[in-house]
Amino acid sequence: MTLKVAANEAAPSRSRSHLEEIKRFLEPRYDDVALVISELVTNSVKHGATGDIQVMVKTTDDSIRLEVRDGGTGFDTTTPRGEGMGLKIIEALADDWGISRDEDFAVWVELRRRDSVNIS
Repeated sequence: MTLKVAANEAAPSRSRSHLEEIKRFLEPRYDDVALVISELVTNSVKHGATGDIQVMVKTTDDSIRLEVRDGGTGFDTTTPRGEGMGLKIIEALADDWGISRDEDFAVWVELRRRDSVNIS
């Protein structure tokens, strides 16, 4: 699934609502996927996007790959970040994650198919 959303306050909600269309392909990690997408899109709206935000979801039998692209300059993963919880949530849920800079800045997340992770 690939979705483009305008970089505004409705973008996280709109992105999550489109996940409903493919929910059965995201189980048992649907809730985790929805939370990760919401956090990444929120970060794009707050910190980076200069136009549309592109949300991509790719599934295999073993994993789910999420990618959120925007026109921002991005961030350095080795530099300490602010007090927000967004990337801490990503780190807790993701089996792997990172950034890429080609035409646009992107954050990607890999989730293995297993039972959802509880954050306490």
